[in-house]
Amino acid sequence: MKTEKVTINLSAVELAQIDFLVDRGLYSNRSDFIRLASRKQISEHQKELDKYMEAENDYMSDPLYQKASVVGIMQLGKNFLNEHMLENKYLDIKVVGMLIISKDVDFNLAQKVIKKCKIHGKIIANPEIKKYIEDLNNQF
Repeated sequence: MKTEKVTINLSAVELAQIDFLVDRGLYSNRSDFIRLASRKQISEHQKELDKYMEAENDYMSDPLYQKASVVGIMQLGKNFLNEHMLENKYLDIKVVGMLIISKDVDFNLAQKVIKKCKIHGKIIANPEIKKYIEDLNNQF
């Protein structure tokens, strides 16, 4: 999986402790230590992620809405969205990770089908669709 670069601030003491552990061979480098520490914290809070993903909203009892949620990567293509449009169904998308909307999806199709979404992470789509998704995302 492609990684993203982040910048963090650590005290001199914290950084020295990490460097000591790296020098001892417990970690290959600072990034390795931080990546593993992040994974451990995410694992410790897995119940919170699961609870968020399982949360139901009142409108979900509406048969016109289909909930689509994932921790990880969700990719939506033209065929999938067309099927929902033909069935007069709307998508409620919830992603903790990355949402990818294929290049073959046009703005009108996305707008007709995707009605609600909350994305914690990255959105990859054409600029017009990305802006639409970001606007929906900011409503909740």
